[in-house]
Parts: sequence; structure tokens; C-alpha cells
Amino acid sequence: MERYALVNEYRIRYIEEGSGPTLILVHGLGGSANSWVNNISNLAKDNHVYALDMLGFGRSDKPRINYTIDLFVDMLRGFMDTLGVDKASIVGSSLGGQIAAEYALKHQERVDRLILVAPAGFTPKTFKGTNTLRNYTRIFNAKSKDGLRHILERVHGTSISDEYLEWMYEYIRMENARHAFISALRNSAKAERLSRRFKRALESGSIKALVIWGKDDRIIPVRYAEQFIDMPNCRLILLENCGHRPHVEVSNVFNEYVRFFLKQID
Repeated sequence: MERYALVNEYRIRYIEEGSGPTLILVHGLGGSANSWVNNISNLAKDNHVYALDMLGFGRSDKPRINYTIDLFVDMLRGFMDTLGVDKASIVGSSLGGQIAAEYALKHQERVDRLILVAPAGFTPKTFKGTNTLRNYTRIFNAKSKDGLRHILERVHGTSISDEYLEWMYEYIRMENARHAFISALRNSAKAERLSRRFKRALESGSIKALVIWGKDDRIIPVRYAEQFIDMPNCRLILLENCGHRPHVEVSNVFNEYVRFFLKQID
């Protein structure tokens, strides 16, 4: 069910489904709650699922402000506060993974389990982004749906659904959408790196994580997944014939891994 909540004075759209332990889905750059259309109903079989449009994305408010990782972390905390959620497991994809990991480090007492999907923030400062990521910013130059489809299919390396195309075509034409996108992208790259801090949290046992990465990821290359192999309290899943969006490209497999991980007893 689609709903809206007032979070830190901003209107935030979210989709809610299911009952059980709380599970929050945090999309990536340019995404929305609709990014999880192949996952929500399945994950809601065991969980009370919330998928939200982060501030600046989807149909949530898009103020002309600086979209820092700290801002997104604060918005996620505010979202949980507003909905009366004390503790939740969190799934974060790409930029959403960076936000989710940072949130878990700052609010460990409010996170049960963490699922990171090709997360940003774990690349070194020297990583300047791939050509594919740079091409992604061109979505705002698209003059037609066909032009947008061409850009998105080049970025993802696969065909896209008509539903996704319609949603993205609506999004790129929204006021301040481009500003929020570029601001979030730049701040993601400038933010403090996560690798060492996240490893320390795993070693302390304060965080338990599942990391899922497509071997054919053209936005955040899979070589950056190798650091998770030796991290304690962390399981790494590498998926064949899969790019940057496992939750979209191989949704059935993705859903099974997430549900199994969430059901595991400590």
C-alpha cells in the first residue's frame, strides 16, 4: 500500500506490506520504492516491509539542498521514528547500501541485520567512477522515452521493463530531480570511506551482514566485493550473469538469499 509520512518536515512516500519483523528497503541513486517491485511481496511473506522514496527521489519531496550521506542517515532515522519502528533489518542497494551501512554504524542498537547490495562507499578515494556511472547521469538529457530507454539499457547492460521506463521518464522531469541526483552522487564519492569502520563493527559483533554482488556489475566493479571475504559476521554472495541490480535482474534468487539470511538464528 502506498502511503506518505512527514519526516523531518519533508513529505516522504513509501510502500508498506506484510507483517512480522520490520524490514526497510533503501534504493540506490535515481531509484525509488518502485525499484523493489520484484521483491516487496515476496519479502513481505515473512516481514513487515517498508520501501521508501528517499528524500530527493521518487515522489518524495525534492528540496534544493545539499544531499549528504549524513542527511540521508538522519532521514532514515526520522522515518523509523515517525513510523514508531524501534529496530529493523535494512536492505540497501548501491547508494542505499552506503546509507544503510553508515546508519548501522551510527545507530547499531536500531539495526537487526544488514543486507548490502553492491554498496557504494566501500571503494577507495582513488575510485573516480566507471564510464557506465558517468553515462547514468545522462538520463536527464533524454528528450524522449526512446532516448531514455537507450541510455538506461546501456547503463544496465540489459533490457528494461516498460514500467521502469515510465517511472524513470516521470522522475527525470520532476523539479529539482537532477539537482538531488548530482548532489547525492558527489557527496557519496566525497563521504568518509566505510571499509575499515565497517570491518571493526563486524569484528565487535555489533553488526551481522549479508553482501550480494553481481559478477557483471558495470557501475561498482565486483573486485570491490573481495574485501568482504575475510570480514567476520559477514557472508558474501557473488551472482553469475548479474549486473548492478541483483534484486531486479535475478529477483527470485535474491529474495531467497535475503529471506534465508533473515530467518537464521544467531
